[in-house]
Amino acid sequence: MKKTILLVLLSITITNAQNEPCQCAEDFSFLDDKVRKTPAYKVNKDSYEAGYTSLVEEARNTTTSYDCHVLLNTLLLGLNDNHSKVYSIDPGATEEVRTNNDAYATFKNSKLFNAFPRPNINLDSLRTALQSTPIEAVEGVYKKEGYVTLGVYKHNSDTKYTAVVLNSETELWEPGTVMYTLIPFGNEYLLSVGGDLASKRLIAYTERIEQGVFYFMGFRKDAINANFASEVPYTNTYHREELSENITYLMIGSFNAWYPTLSDAETFYASLDGTLTKEHLIVDLRNNGGGGDRNSDILYKILKGYAKQNKIYVLTNHRTISNAEQFAYKLSKFDATTLVGQRTNGTAAYELKGDNYTLPCGHFVAVLTSKKHSAYLPIESQGVKPEIVLAPDRDWITQLTTFIENNSK
Repeated sequence: MKKTILLVLLSITITNAQNEPCQCAEDFSFLDDKVRKTPAYKVNKDSYEAGYTSLVEEARNTTTSYDCHVLLNTLLLGLNDNHSKVYSIDPGATEEVRTNNDAYATFKNSKLFNAFPRPNINLDSLRTALQSTPIEAVEGVYKKEGYVTLGVYKHNSDTKYTAVVLNSETELWEPGTVMYTLIPFGNEYLLSVGGDLASKRLIAYTERIEQGVFYFMGFRKDAINANFASEVPYTNTYHREELSENITYLMIGSFNAWYPTLSDAETFYASLDGTLTKEHLIVDLRNNGGGGDRNSDILYKILKGYAKQNKIYVLTNHRTISNAEQFAYKLSKFDATTLVGQRTNGTAAYELKGDNYTLPCGHFVAVLTSKKHSAYLPIESQGVKPEIVLAPDRDWITQLTTFIENNSK
């Protein structure tokens, strides 16, 4: 009889253990184990360990998927490796979901759709308080036409900012829902952790907010004035334009190292070889999210020869990322090169090689780097800084061509 009771009790214990929901601490521990094998950990061990120690207790007490997502990405900040991030496995409201009424209705009842916090706060009072903030303050009311209006605020004792939806032009985001948590990590950079604007997938990326503008996502305090920092003049990935008798303009929208983009790049670069004969060349790298040397090295070799007798002006912004930052950094070593525009994203020293890990609870995937580029460690979380900073409220090509003409007489 005692043996039977023991077996029953053991069975109950095992069943309860199996039914107990997976905890954030399990994901935290698993991620920590994988992180310690990365090259970024070897470089930034001390800062990572300090961050780990400050977060380990919080991991044990974190119960919601949104808070867990924020916590896991906060842990990765200690690596000083801005490629490494954690995302939700659920892709959210993809285009396929958004265009299917039944699928969209199902998504609106999903855990992901309802994962975003709803703070107990009066939205009208918040808007009124935030509208008086100065243009240079991070806190304030921001709008993106056709999407949402955000209120960005923080509590006095908190270092993090919260971005809550005040008004929405899309049923995907309801007023009162937190869209982002913004975590400062130096040099005016913010780790933005929250939902993708178009799908609600939980994502993380490097943001910067200055003079009333989200440099990555484009939200603005003054929704009337354009933000020319990210407005490129052409829609095609690669474009050449002769701006004047002594200025050639090149738009390089991607360094994607895979076909078919690589094929387009090769064709475009071949058309440049031997035809860049004017004294001044503008290379526009704005919104170039990077790629690989297999693409960018072709252009680098052409420009290296061109720079021996001519001048290069490289346009960058906050959305100049990864291999595009490396490219701008290499060009900056030429005496003939002038960097113009805006500081880059600061995501350049490490490389993603396909090391993705599904975390134990099954909600998140960790995307971690596995290769270090020592030459670019100085620009990780620093960015490539322009010698000439351009005002975001006027067309950048016009500003730059005016500068060139005024300084070449």
